[in-house]
Amino acid sequence: MRFFHRYSSTIHGNYRKAYLRCGLITGGLLALYIMVRYLMGSPAESPEAYMSDIIMLVAVFLFTLLYRNSLAEKKATLKELMLFGMGTAVVASVLYGLCLWLFGYAIPEQTDLFTRTLRGEEAVLSAPSHYWAAWWGFESAIKLAVLGGFGAFIAAIVFKNEKGAIREKKSKKQ
Repeated sequence: MRFFHRYSSTIHGNYRKAYLRCGLITGGLLALYIMVRYLMGSPAESPEAYMSDIIMLVAVFLFTLLYRNSLAEKKATLKELMLFGMGTAVVASVLYGLCLWLFGYAIPEQTDLFTRTLRGEEAVLSAPSHYWAAWWGFESAIKLAVLGGFGAFIAAIVFKNEKGAIREKKSKKQ
């Protein structure tokens, strides 16, 4: 456990407030993608598709860069950027999951399309549509949170520009 206590790092900004704001924007973009596809007459066949993955990863990368550039002296450690990116991904995926659940509950045809696409074309729906809407919202939130966490890790490695100071071990002199 000594390894984890070797470094001291400084948090330069209010990353919690920033990741709440950026997570809400990202989650809104993800939900907007599903709604726009439905309104255009070409509903999304799956709640987690390549496009939603791209939206999540690009948003995490861009918001991490914007957060770092908004800091005083534009200095950020790996720890701070990782916390910011993970927070953004979790808030966005929870909001997306809730919006997907409500959207699927309000429009059962969309939920039926998700279920038939992901379970097979001849699948018989064994539960009411609103149960499946909750499932797709939950599953999509978990998958996007994991993907966003991976993206946050990569973004933190790429955009960090300050290294934590190494603490020297104090030896006991007798």
